[in-house]
Amino acid sequence: MMLGTHFIELPVLMPPMLPEMVGVSNTQYFALYYQGSKATWSSGRAMATFSYYAVYAPLVEHIALAIHLEPYNLGSDDEIPEHAILCDTVCHKMYVGAYKEIDYFLLQQHPKELPTLSEQEFKEAVKAVEDMTLEQMQKLGMFEMFGNTNPQARQATIELVQWLDQQITEELIQQYIQLANRGNWTAIMALDTLKLRISEGKKQQQQLENN
Repeated sequence: MMLGTHFIELPVLMPPMLPEMVGVSNTQYFALYYQGSKATWSSGRAMATFSYYAVYAPLVEHIALAIHLEPYNLGSDDEIPEHAILCDTVCHKMYVGAYKEIDYFLLQQHPKELPTLSEQEFKEAVKAVEDMTLEQMQKLGMFEMFGNTNPQARQATIELVQWLDQQITEELIQQYIQLANRGNWTAIMALDTLKLRISEGKKQQQQLENN
């Protein structure tokens, strides 16, 4: 994969402990920037926030890097990022470039196929969704997909998802199916998650009927 022609290599190697400190793994390239009042990393397939004071500020404000990053806008509380730092975990190099270009570059490092979902599983996911009416889909039961949160937070999450479920339309589902058939990773995973919810919802319904 070729690096963007406008990416500028920084004259400092990537600190070897940096990926672990921000929480990145299993990817060659990731980007660092500041967005939504949070220090953020992205690999093109995943993204998360990390400590501003423990990692981000010590990195970008260090004398070894500060002067080289000064011309660029990595984002602030008042501005969205125009640029980002691109880290190469294999060559241990860092680059800076336009945020949009780096974001596009990161997407290219992931394979089109999804190794965690077989063709049979994909077909089952599509069929499960196609066999549901829109009304049935909007009345799906919830299952343990949100981790172990406290009851109050979990209830808020359930209400959030139920509200979002009401925004599902038949056109939206068809759009997801079309994108999944073209190999869109996000659409495939969304359909697979929905298949799991449908399956669990049916189990819960059967348990209620048996009782």
